[in-house]
Amino acid sequence: MNRIAAVSFAVIAGLSVTGTAFAQTSSEEGQWYIGPRLGPLGTDSDRVAIDNNQLRTFKGGFDSAFYGLEAGFQFTPEWGYRVYYDYLRGDLHNADSADGSIYGVDLMYNFTDSVYGSIGINNTDLGDVSNRFLRVGAGYREQLNNNWQLFVEGGVQQSDGDLTEFLLMTGLRYYFGESASPAPAPAPAPQQAAPVDSDGDGVMDANDRCPNTQPTYKVDQYGCVMYSNETITHELMINFAFDSAVIPAGEKGEIKETADFLKEFPQLDIRIEGHTDSIGTVEYNQGLSERRAKSVGQSLISDFGIEQERVSTVGFSENRPLVPNTSPENRAKNRRIEAKMSITKEVPVKEDN
Repeated sequence: MNRIAAVSFAVIAGLSVTGTAFAQTSSEEGQWYIGPRLGPLGTDSDRVAIDNNQLRTFKGGFDSAFYGLEAGFQFTPEWGYRVYYDYLRGDLHNADSADGSIYGVDLMYNFTDSVYGSIGINNTDLGDVSNRFLRVGAGYREQLNNNWQLFVEGGVQQSDGDLTEFLLMTGLRYYFGESASPAPAPAPAPQQAAPVDSDGDGVMDANDRCPNTQPTYKVDQYGCVMYSNETITHELMINFAFDSAVIPAGEKGEIKETADFLKEFPQLDIRIEGHTDSIGTVEYNQGLSERRAKSVGQSLISDFGIEQERVSTVGFSENRPLVPNTSPENRAKNRRIEAKMSITKEVPVKEDN
C-alpha cells in the first residue's frame, strides 16, 4: 500500500503543478461521451493464473490484450470522470491463454485541449486471479469533428499485492449533449473602405501608380503625369562696331543667357558664326568675321565656364548678309555673330484652366 500512496501523491502533485502551467480553453463542460477502446497490457512477472487447477505464469512484456467500452462526463472544463469495462486475454507459459476482465473508474484532468491525465481504481480479473489496482495515465486526444474524438493513452497500475503493470490503448469517443468543439463563429465580413484619392489627381489610390503628383498636371489612367514633346530654341545675336571684334559692353548679358542654356542642356554644343558688312575686301572681312566669332566663343569659355570642346567658331565674311548692304543702318545689322541651338524634351502637360 505504500507504493500506491507514493504513486497517488506523485499524480496529485503533477496535476496541481501542470494545472497552473497550462491555460485551459476546453469547452466540454456538461458533456457526456461513450466509445470503444483497445490496447496491449504488460503483466507483471509475478502475476500468475490458474489453468486446470495449476498455477501458470505469463510470457512477459505486453503479453495481454484488451478491448472494451468507456463512458464519461465532463463536469468542469478541467475535471471529469469515466467508467470503463474491458475484456482481457493474456498468453501463458506452457498453456494457451487466460481470459478475464477489467472494470474501474478514473478521475480525469485536462491539462490542455489535447493533453489530459487520469487517476483511478479498477478490479483486474485475469486467469481466475483478481486484484485491485490504482491506475494513473496520460493521454493525447484529437478532435475529428464536432462529435467524434480520437485518443491515445498510456498508463501504469499498481496493485495492493505489489504488482506493477503497464498498458497502452487507443480509441474513439462520441460526445453528446453540447458540441465537443463548437464551430467558431464566422468572422465578420470585412468593411469595404471608401475609395481614397490622396493626391487629388482623380485616380483612386488603389489604382494610382504615381502617388503625390501635383494637381496642376494632367495624369493618365494610372495617375502618372502625362508628357508631350516640346522643342526649345535659343538664339544668340550680337552686333559689332565698324571694323571691330570687341564685344560691346551691353552684350555680356546675352552671352551669359547662352551659357546658362548650355549648362542646362550639357548634351548640346554651340557653333558661333561671324559676319561682316560689304565694306572692305572679302579676304579682310573673312578674318574679321572669324575674330568676331572667336571673341564671343572665348567669352563663353573664359567668363562663364563653358568647356572649350563644346564651342566652335566659323567666319563667313560678307557672304551671308542678314539684309542688303544698301544703307548704313543695314550694314550695321550685318556686322554680327549668330548662334542658334534647339533641343526637344518631354515636358509635363498642364491641366486646362
